[in-house]
Amino acid sequence: MADNTQTSAHMHPWKISDLVLFPAFAAGGVLEWFLPLHIPFPPAPMRWALGAALAVLGVGLIIWSKLVLDAAGQPSLPGTPTTRLVTTAPFSFSRNPNYLGALTIGLGGALLVNAPWLVVAGPVAGAILQVWMIRPEEAYLRSRFGAEYEDYCRHVRRWL
Repeated sequence: MADNTQTSAHMHPWKISDLVLFPAFAAGGVLEWFLPLHIPFPPAPMRWALGAALAVLGVGLIIWSKLVLDAAGQPSLPGTPTTRLVTTAPFSFSRNPNYLGALTIGLGGALLVNAPWLVVAGPVAGAILQVWMIRPEEAYLRSRFGAEYEDYCRHVRRWL
């Protein structure tokens, strides 16, 4: 009988979030250029401060989560098996801090450049990530860690 055990969350190394995030935000940028939305954003100084703070927060969240994964000897890139469930630090309040950080950077950038379409692109990218990346990751972790992962899911939300 063949062994159908999946050894990693994504069997294809090209299946990375950048293939969702960059096109989504690029599409938002193109839409903003050709069909600008006229939604009132906060005044420039406030918008810049909030946008910069969100971008820095997103970068910090990604760095923090990667450092935590590295310290636990766990991969953050597709195609590599997970051998231990990491549930501490940023993983104690979000099961997906890397994706959350990337979307936070996008929202910060949208505010910095006053581009409402980029704000719209964020939830669209998040929904695509959830179907294309997160659900397969969850299925893999569920099959790999069973009750331990189920308990983690009961206590920590997918996003926030």
